[in-house]
Amino acid sequence: MARLPIPSDTEGFSEETRASARYVKETRGSMPPPSSYLTYAGKAGERLSDLVEHLRYHTSLTQAEAELTICTAARAANADFIWNAHVKLGHAAGTREEAIHAVDTYGPLDGLTDDEALIIRFGRELLESPRVADETFAAVRARFGEKGLLELTAVMGVYMMNATILRAMDHQAAPDARHLTPR
Repeated sequence: MARLPIPSDTEGFSEETRASARYVKETRGSMPPPSSYLTYAGKAGERLSDLVEHLRYHTSLTQAEAELTICTAARAANADFIWNAHVKLGHAAGTREEAIHAVDTYGPLDGLTDDEALIIRFGRELLESPRVADETFAAVRARFGEKGLLELTAVMGVYMMNATILRAMDHQAAPDARHLTPR
């Protein structure tokens, strides 16, 4: 159960929230959570929504790589709402089932492509460890360049933000217990 109602362009919300809701709906075509909740923040919410949109669709990553990156962040955050949505989007974008399964189960990276294993390893270290190993950092930099390195980091970071927003709103906040096992 959501703690706040999803904003809309109705009189029950402030003019700033209503304007942001209109902006997000016009620019994204819809207002799924967490973008809908971002509209409570007015202009800041609009800018964050634009950032999420840019990082999903306008980076040097392929759509399959971007979706694997998002799934890696969603699983690290135990964000089942984001996970479920992006597994479907990942399949549609060509993300391989083997890679999604490895992320979901925290399984070994054997049998994955070099790029899949690198994205998942980087995400696990970035989001679940005290720091990214120098070897992993160097491998990501060599494969994706400085731009891709920062894009991978930003995509994972913004989806951790999305998960945090959804958790605060209590939007399907209770993660599936199988994702709470220590790694």
